[in-house]
Amino acid sequence: MICHVLASGLAAWPTAAGQRNPPEDKFLATLLRLLSSLAAILASSLLFAAEPLVVAVNNNDRPFSMTNERGELVGFSVDMARALCRAMNSECRLAPTDFADFIPGIIEKRFDFVVANVLRTAEREKLVTFTNRIWRSSSIFVGKPGSVSEISRASLKGKLLGVQKGSAQEIHLQENYANVAIIHAYSSNIERNKALIEGKVDLIFGSTVSQYAFLTTREGSRFEFIGSPIDGQGLGGDVAIPLRKGRDDLRKRLNTAIETILQDGTFARINNTYFTASVF
Repeated sequence: MICHVLASGLAAWPTAAGQRNPPEDKFLATLLRLLSSLAAILASSLLFAAEPLVVAVNNNDRPFSMTNERGELVGFSVDMARALCRAMNSECRLAPTDFADFIPGIIEKRFDFVVANVLRTAEREKLVTFTNRIWRSSSIFVGKPGSVSEISRASLKGKLLGVQKGSAQEIHLQENYANVAIIHAYSSNIERNKALIEGKVDLIFGSTVSQYAFLTTREGSRFEFIGSPIDGQGLGGDVAIPLRKGRDDLRKRLNTAIETILQDGTFARINNTYFTASVF
């Protein structure tokens, strides 16, 4: 505002004789350009300070997001989100959110983008746009050893299946097994895992990354993978960052940040904190 007023005043400022000579005109033109640039920088800085980017991450969903013993929000998605914000030199506010609310929150402008286990699928690309890949995913069942011999409609008949609400895995189960099995959808993977531990479901279905993390816990150690990882049928592929359509500048900044953390070793350090092999 100050720079704008000053620039306006200078534009109207006459010489003592009421006329401007060429050297004065050149000086004033240069000064006006500098003031305009300064005004734009100040306006951008004030906007940045007032409006941090709102980044949705998983809500209580190990290993993507959880609260440690000090009450701090940590996890693979959480660390990734913070690393990307640092790489963009952007202030961000993390918003733990249930998986099923990620895409609606983007569309309704409650979040600027989401860093979580969101597969880039053709159906989702009709609603939002995606960045480049941040990791790869597949899907797999987990249950008690010997609970089923194979994954088929016949073997799953009458079984209780747990899955995360709003996920590609839930869509797959509803489309292929709803008339032979009983499907229970949970708001988070932690609730889904708890249902298996307590015997409320026979099998759980989810991303291989989240299932592996569960099997490495004390409670999950008495279960095992059932069948093989599934990559096709919309159950595997690229996990990317969804954001609103039309936000091309933010998408470019995020893609540059992804490349930065891949190249400078940040991604590897975060990956190795939570997994024994690269998920990229």
